[in-house]
Formats: sequence, structure tokens, C-alpha cells
Amino acid sequence: MIILSKNGYTIHKTMTPRCACYIIEKDKYCVLVDTSMRFEKDAVAKSIQAIGGRKIDAIFLTHSHTDHVANAQYLSDLFHCKVYISEKGLANIQQGCCTMPKGTNLFSKLIQRAEPQIPFYHFTRFQPCPLAEPLNNEVLKYYLGESSELLETPGHSNDSISILLDNNIALVGDAMVNIFGNLYPPFADDEKAVITSWKALLDTQCELLCPAHGNPLRREKLIFSYQKVVSS
Repeated sequence: MIILSKNGYTIHKTMTPRCACYIIEKDKYCVLVDTSMRFEKDAVAKSIQAIGGRKIDAIFLTHSHTDHVANAQYLSDLFHCKVYISEKGLANIQQGCCTMPKGTNLFSKLIQRAEPQIPFYHFTRFQPCPLAEPLNNEVLKYYLGESSELLETPGHSNDSISILLDNNIALVGDAMVNIFGNLYPPFADDEKAVITSWKALLDTQCELLCPAHGNPLRREKLIFSYQKVVSS
């Protein structure tokens, strides 16, 4: 599904219910942002094929949690491309492990405590990418042009980053969600940093924000949620 085609960028959202991934086409390159859970690997691959058979040239990961990285090595092998993640997330992706983030509400706190006993879930383990490389602005601009930029957006995890395109759109990973009208992430290791990251995203003037859980949202919705949280 195309969510934006503007100023040389075409951005597709994969139809993966557990974790949305984004495919960015820019000139001669095609980049996949995030890879979802193990059981959605075929859905991600089909979404890539559906855009016209273009090869994925690189995989960028917004952070090192299982629901974003579980298929990174599989898709890297499938498309013979490199995997990139922030320096802070590099050790996790190379070793195939992460920590379960803290719950921010009653339900998510229960999930956090129950996670080790949930059969077949294994959130903290995934197929490692031993050859993953650091994602920095030099790498980003090589694939996505000079009008792209990385922004550190910690809170959900300490290694979370957002990808800014044309100072108009931000792919934000789990810096926020858009589920049932609520933007505050149900899991976050540092809740104060979540709000700081929201402010940093608002300072960019990006008009469209694309989370991994829920549909893209307009800037005005984040402004409303930000003001509501800081005034409470």
C-alpha cells in the first residue's frame, strides 16, 4: 500500500498486522525499514514482490526488538543485501537477543511479567545478523539521498531511531503507536525519554509520522497527545 509518493520518494506500508514495515523507493535504491516477527516473513516478502519485483538494496532497523528484527537475516539472505541498525543496537542484532521492554500500563506490565512463560513467543531471542553494520547519516544518505536524516528517538528502547525524509515524513518505529486513538507506547524503558523524543519529532516539522503499530498519523495528532501528556 502506497502511503506517500512525493519529491522522489515512494513509500509503501506492508500489510503485516503484527508490525508494519515500510519500503522506501528513492531513485535507483529500494530500502526496507524493519522486518516484523518470524511468522510474518512470507507476508513481508510478498509485500516487497507486490511493488513490482524490485530488489531490496538495504535493510534499516529502527531498533533491536524481536518484532522489528526477527526476519532481518532471512531477508538479507533472500535479497543479498546488508542490514543496518544504530550503533547502540548493533550488539543485540549481531548476537540475536534483546530485552523485554517495560510495560507502561496494567495490561502491558502483565505481559512483561508473563513473557518468559508464554509458549512459542520467545521475545528476547531471534536469528542473529552477525554481519550487521552501524546505521548512520552517511549510510542513510547513500541510499535515500541528501534530504534524509536520522534522529535518535529513545524511550521505547535506548537504541531507537527515526528516519526523516524530505523534512516531511518520519518513520518512527515504536517511538509512538496509533492504536485506538492512543499514541503513547504500551512498552517503554524510559517514559520521560518518550516525551523528549516526541518533542524532538515535533521540532523537525514533519507532517506525517509512520509508526510500526497502527496507521500513519498527521502532525496535529501528535501535538494534541504531546500537550495532553505534558499538562497531566
